[in-house]
Amino acid sequence: MGDNKPWALISEVGEQGYFEIVIDIIKHHFQIVCYKDFLQNPQLHGPKIQALFVWYYPKPEPWLLSLLPTLKVVANGGVGIDHLDVPYINSLGVKVTNTPDVVTNATADMALSLLLASARKIVEGESVNQVMGKHQQWVLSVEDEEALGATYCENMEDLLKESDFVVLAVNLTPETTGLIGHRELSLMKRTATLVNVSRGLVVDQDALVKALQSGTIRAAALDVTHPEPLPRGHPLLSLPNVLITPHIGTNTYTTTRKLVQKMPAVAVGNVGQLAVDLMVSTLNMSRVGYMHTDCLIPMAGNNPYATCKEDVEELHTPAEVYTAAELKLAVLQIRAPIIQTKSKKFRQLLVSWIKASGFSRTVVLSSSHAYQRDDQQLQGTPLRYLATPSLLKESADALKELGWRELERVAAFPGLTDANTEPRLYIPGGGITKGLYTDSCAEDLPLAVLLLFCSEGDNIPDAFTLINHLNDWLHLLGSPSQKPNQWKIPTSWSLLFGSGIPPALF
Repeated sequence: MGDNKPWALISEVGEQGYFEIVIDIIKHHFQIVCYKDFLQNPQLHGPKIQALFVWYYPKPEPWLLSLLPTLKVVANGGVGIDHLDVPYINSLGVKVTNTPDVVTNATADMALSLLLASARKIVEGESVNQVMGKHQQWVLSVEDEEALGATYCENMEDLLKESDFVVLAVNLTPETTGLIGHRELSLMKRTATLVNVSRGLVVDQDALVKALQSGTIRAAALDVTHPEPLPRGHPLLSLPNVLITPHIGTNTYTTTRKLVQKMPAVAVGNVGQLAVDLMVSTLNMSRVGYMHTDCLIPMAGNNPYATCKEDVEELHTPAEVYTAAELKLAVLQIRAPIIQTKSKKFRQLLVSWIKASGFSRTVVLSSSHAYQRDDQQLQGTPLRYLATPSLLKESADALKELGWRELERVAAFPGLTDANTEPRLYIPGGGITKGLYTDSCAEDLPLAVLLLFCSEGDNIPDAFTLINHLNDWLHLLGSPSQKPNQWKIPTSWSLLFGSGIPPALF
């Protein structure tokens, strides 16, 4: 069974890569190829790689991605993804994941280690005293501040002026790039130490060199620089009051094990709903009705496709119908989960509606768990289709020309061969897809299912892939294309992963 596991490209096993003791976790999910072996024969290994694990390297640059035609996910070992060109990677239909909350303790340990090493002048052989200050987005209770000996600073200027140690632990964003420059360093005590465990670009390194050489601040302790590693001859490497470690803040056995456990767990998202979002938004479709039923969990919300303030205030419900009259196209967008005990009732409602509306054909956009595919379903692209006999009468040639693979039936009992048992239709994670398809076959309705094998997580790339395949068939945009930027992303997608923390909390 091990040969059926997907292939993953990793850096290496050993001190410069993954600890041997955690490789078993990766091998539980994947067959692995080390980067060194890959470079020796990329033509052999490239076409079978479906996952790229970024642990220091390899970096998913365009030349490398071009050698991985079946790549599905770039799994980054760590929180920050600023070193990855996420829009470009997503445009290829590849997802990017990270491992939040895993590196926190190890990074904090590293920050304290650097702080103490600098404070005790391990490199210089002296010792100093320290006071504590903090400037964060949250405020500790009075009791906690007293226990820690900490004092809350209302702004960063006060923090810089009063602290003996300034520890940087922020995400790299446009706002934090160059956060510490000439001005900020000039505000710090001449006896202060700057500790950076975030990203090298958070600090203006030229300004830091001048501050260290002139005695503006006493020392710097850095686990991150820009670039990494620093080139030979860089001034920071020769200064006696600088301590540099090679970005090893997360390089502990416990942290690495947690990272590896999370990285393969990119698991089926609402791909069909997201694809319909792109269709409604791009084609500027009009809402013409809704489906009222007790089969869906009752929900209501603002207009997900709002383009102006007035539109935002419109109330929208779990199942709505949108049309584009010029394309003779109607879309039913279902936004709420189906109540499990009413699944059959809801399918019957949909079949009755399709029959009453007299649609010439119906297409169901869906998805299925990638990790539950059998051997034959691992071949080719992750796209599959199903078509009822009624639809095949008029669309068989078109589907054949597209070159899509029909969803393979699987053995009734995986791993066992029984000549007396018919293969079955199996769509794990597909909701009512299978039932709706079989009901449509029984009712002689012209219906097709277009689905994508995918995993739970950021499913935006999957939505682009699915809607592009649909466009290849139906020519919704006039001409087939695989470019994701032709689709208009609805405003509601900015909240796909939740809104930010309300400032009022602080």
